[in-house]
This record gives sequence, C-alpha cells and structure tokens, in this order.
Amino acid sequence: MIMVLSITGCVKETYDMNKLSNKAHLSPTIAIPVIKGDISIKDIVESRDNFVIDQNKLVYLVYKRDSLIDMSMADFHSSGSLPAGKLMATFDPYTLNLGIEYILNRLTGDIFATNPSIRLYYTNSFVNPIQVTLDIEGKRNTKTIDLDLPPFHLVSPVAPDYLNVNSYILIDKSNTLDSLVSLPPEEITFSGNAIMTLAGKKSLSADNLLAQNKLIGSIEVEVPLDLKMNNLSFADTVDNFLKDENGDDDVQVKPENFKYLRVDLTAKNSFPFGVSSKMSLYDSNTHVIKSSVTATGILLPAPVDINGKVTGTTETSTSIEFTSQFFNSIDLADKIIFQFTLNTTGNETKSIKIYSDYRIDFNTALVINPDIKLK
Repeated sequence: MIMVLSITGCVKETYDMNKLSNKAHLSPTIAIPVIKGDISIKDIVESRDNFVIDQNKLVYLVYKRDSLIDMSMADFHSSGSLPAGKLMATFDPYTLNLGIEYILNRLTGDIFATNPSIRLYYTNSFVNPIQVTLDIEGKRNTKTIDLDLPPFHLVSPVAPDYLNVNSYILIDKSNTLDSLVSLPPEEITFSGNAIMTLAGKKSLSADNLLAQNKLIGSIEVEVPLDLKMNNLSFADTVDNFLKDENGDDDVQVKPENFKYLRVDLTAKNSFPFGVSSKMSLYDSNTHVIKSSVTATGILLPAPVDINGKVTGTTETSTSIEFTSQFFNSIDLADKIIFQFTLNTTGNETKSIKIYSDYRIDFNTALVINPDIKLK
C-alpha cells in the first residue's frame, strides 16, 4: 500500500490510515503520468529512401527503375503480324515491388490517391519512327487493375544535326492511374513492345547508322501524399503480454483486483486525419475475440484550408478503459490485436496533403482504481 500510494501521481481519494480496522476496504483512484512525446512526419520519412520532401515540404513517395528499356537494332525483328516495312521489339517484363505487403495485409477501408504520376523517360537515337505500347498492371492479393494505355510515338532525332533526343511520356490520373495507385498495389508490372517503321532501304543502310542506334528508357513512379482516407484501418497482432504465463495463484495483486484501469490520452494534433483505436484479446486456436476495449472518442483531425493544407492544431482527450470483463478474459487469449482507424478531415470528402512539418504532441496517464481489502 505504501509503495502504491507513494507513486508520483494524483490521489483523488485520501484515507486516515490510523483509523483502519483489520478488515478495511480501500478503493483509491490514482493517476500516474506515463508517457510524454511527439511524432512528426519528418522523423518517419527521413530514414526511408522512397520518400522525398520537396521545397514546399510536401511529402512524395517515389520509386525509380533505370534501364527498363534497353534496345538496339539487333532487338528489332520482322513479324508475321506486321505489314512490310515494320519491325518489332519487346522488352522484358519488370515488376516493381513496393515493399508494403506487410502493411497492406493489415489494412482495410479505402485510400484514394489524388495526383499520382508515372513518367517513362527515354533517350532515342533512332531516326525512324517508333511506336511504343506500354502495359501497366497493379496487383494486390488476387485483385488486379490494368491501365488500358493507347500506344504512343517517341520523339526522334533529326539527322544529321542531332544524334539523339531526350524526352518522356507522362501517365497520370487522365489515364486512370489514380485508380491503380489507390488499390493500393503490392507490386506494379511493366511490359510492352516497340514497333519501328522503316523509312526505306536507303535509311536502313546509310552509314550503317541503325546498327549503332539505341533506345534506353527508365521509369519513375511518383505519388504525392495528396489523398483521402475513408475508415482506413490498420490492425496488428502481438503476443498477449498481459497473460500470466506462470499461473501463480499466490500473487496477491491480480488484474481482477482492480475496479478499473484506464489509459488517458491527450494529444495536440496537426495531422489532417482523426484516429480511433481498439484493443482486443484474441484466441488464435479458436479464432475468437474474447473481449475488446475501445477508446471513448477519436483524436480529432487538424483543420485544413481549401487546398488541403493544415491551418492549425486540434487538442483532444480520449481514454481506453480496461473493464472487469477484459481483465477476466486475459488468460483466455494468447494474442492481442491493436486496431487503428483513420479518416481525413472533412468527412473523407476533401483531399488533404501531407507535409513534413506535421506533428502530434501527446501525453498519457495511467489511471487505476484498485479494490484493496485488508484482512
């Protein structure tokens, strides 16, 4: 008792210890500060190579693949499906693994990317016209989305003044790329072919130029964190660290000796999305959730302007209370599932932007109300 009551905190009920009988019954409420901290977007993205922060502090997710296309004249061949004077070359399929399968397997709900883009950068030294067909497929589990892209023509150098030309093809939401990125995919596969139209025998043999020509292309996928979320839930399962693995019946302070145990959380949020949380005791053998506790309210999102940029900070308090039913179910479960649900500002109707200076400052306190009987 002396140890518990001397913990740094706030005792909301006091007792005259000199007047206690041998069968006294105490039920003090004690609040103990536990954690004070902050999280910023910049802290998260700086350690990850695929994140880029522009001069305005807007955060981008960027993936690059060099030499996706690397073709010489030897790669072009005639085909029975093509008319005379045309040659075809195919480039090997390439699969870009985004490395987010672990996260996606724990996500439910909807996320909508507003302004994604793919750029096919190329260097072309062929003077003959080349038409490229690019097939792009996004895949997540058994679901796929194909972009039905029309063929496009490359810019060609004008001989003899230019030996090669550098340019790019842009694929964006006008090509329904936003639907593919919003899948969101675990991987994106690129494949396709190039068809060359010969300008005549003279251009084919003149100075043997074609034999020296090359077509080299690279791909860049860019997803600015300009998005909407609708009940986007992230769940993760861990071992039940609350369970008494030793089954020691001699332990005098047990979870069931508490009327309640609560975690109070106060946060100053400059992120443009609100967060709700839930904690469940789960039996992995029977696949049954034994008991759950849910935060009494959500951490409210920060306000944003018409462009989706945060304009201030919202302070909110919420609690998660571990009920008697939850305590009594602890030893019936071997796992704990943590679930967090996110919604963007504006009832998920407004697109928001993520900047590197967004942060959340939070304080947590452990509030306990033990049921102590002195015999």
